Amino acid sequence: MGVVEDLEWAIDIVDLVGKYSKIKKAGTNYKGLCPFPGHTEKTPSFMVSPAKQIWYCFGCHRGGWAVKFIMDIENCEFKEALDILSNITGKSINNNFDAEKHKAQKNIYSLYKDATTYYQWALNRHPQMKKYLMERWFNEESMQTFHLGYADSWLELYNYLKWKWYDNKLIEDAKIFIDVSRKKDKFINRIVFPIQNARWDFVAFTGRIIWDWEPKYLNSPASDYYDKSNILYGLFTARHSITKLDYVIVTEWNPDVIAMQQYGFLNTVAVSGTALTEKHLVLLKRLTHRIYLCFDNDKAWDNATKLSLENMKNKWFEVKIISLAGWKDPDEILKSWVDFNPYIENALTPIGYYIKKAKFDPSNLDEKKKLLTQLIWIVKSYSDNIERDYYLKEIANLLELNTKIVYDLFNRARISNKSHEEDMAKTVNVSSEDTAIWYILNKPEYLEILKKEIIFPDAIWVKLQNILTKWVAYLNELELSEKERYKGIALKIEIDTKHKTEEHNAEEISKLVLWINREIYKNRVEILKNKISAWDALALQEYSNLVKTAKSHGIK
Repeated sequence: MGVVEDLEWAIDIVDLVGKYSKIKKAGTNYKGLCPFPGHTEKTPSFMVSPAKQIWYCFGCHRGGWAVKFIMDIENCEFKEALDILSNITGKSINNNFDAEKHKAQKNIYSLYKDATTYYQWALNRHPQMKKYLMERWFNEESMQTFHLGYADSWLELYNYLKWKWYDNKLIEDAKIFIDVSRKKDKFINRIVFPIQNARWDFVAFTGRIIWDWEPKYLNSPASDYYDKSNILYGLFTARHSITKLDYVIVTEWNPDVIAMQQYGFLNTVAVSGTALTEKHLVLLKRLTHRIYLCFDNDKAWDNATKLSLENMKNKWFEVKIISLAGWKDPDEILKSWVDFNPYIENALTPIGYYIKKAKFDPSNLDEKKKLLTQLIWIVKSYSDNIERDYYLKEIANLLELNTKIVYDLFNRARISNKSHEEDMAKTVNVSSEDTAIWYILNKPEYLEILKKEIIFPDAIWVKLQNILTKWVAYLNELELSEKERYKGIALKIEIDTKHKTEEHNAEEISKLVLWINREIYKNRVEILKNKISAWDALALQEYSNLVKTAKSHGIK
């Protein structure tokens, strides 16, 4: 994401304008007197749209995004406006603003827009592909609204972009081609779903294969202008409906959004194959605080639901989970002419979802006790007392227990919780493996750092291996006692790093990775030496390769 988008993403336009002028809610927008010098008025003509994150004055005909508002209200240049926004948002920027890089980014957006135009034209040129989409119940209006296309030719797309005066460097930077020299389009023979950011710029593509090839979906790689953790597919068409209805439906993939919006559920967006992230939540909080998760009915997306619930916890969202019992996805329901509204009306709370997924035997006393203990542990993690009270009553109702029993158990757990955690923090033995796992649990972005920096991935410890490869799925498999143990580890490390900066944490991660690599290296060396002593020729070759790899990374 560029510096401008980064700053504008970090602030709500309503809050920004409200610092300079008094505005009042008027329907889904805000209205007030024009705040700019030289335009005096008695009737409000200045409008702010939280859904679109833009402002416009119908009197003096000025409008735009956050940076343009600062430039006009402060009467300053572009670079100074960035500094002002930086101070307001608390986000640092590079003072040596690279105008050329900013211009190049705008050129990338333009290239993606033109590539989108080509893909749309190609789709119209291949009626069998349009027929395929229509057989999947996508109508002509939806194809136009979502700019659907088809990648039909390597050479023709390249020639079209060259005809539009884009040079090879920019075409290569756009990452549409696997190999620019061979003009090889990575989305060839796929239906193309263009992806737009919150500013409506085209920034990436998702390609869906129509035959039995793998992978089924192919995405543009992450870049400075495309990060799927802060882009919600369909948000550009759903904004108005989300603010009007005051809730959003979050689905799994792009086709789910198109199907849902086509059938009238215009407040639907998609996460494009990931759980809801902190950045997604910032975008949604500007529009609504009510979120309905509607992910596919399979194990992978159960895990994504659980991770999304964790990310939304204590963020002041009202969360519901739409259960698709008996159906694969929302698209399947809609195509069967089944009314989707009851699924929304009967959506589950987080506690209702956990109980439904537990699939326990109500007649088995031990199972009920075990589930109750786990649910109490979940409720304890919520900070709002009203939320806690609601969930405790729901537990009593769904498990058919006396409310007093549930409250007594919760209160006993809460009282003993602090001393229990302190005892764990004192007694827990924290290994390199435990520390690495804690860092991943605390900041999921460390997962990729560890994956990249650990140079002997096949030889790491089993638990860390499971975290690196299975991530959320493995966490959900842990016993309650093991989760409690990691809670104790977390408390111990938090105490040790209480006054440390983010830079310090980054240094600690680097040291930790080096320590893990050294430990693995020493262990492997010991094992291989024993094998070499037993005249194992393969072990000698492996030992030679191991030493060479370690030496290249400065490990002794």
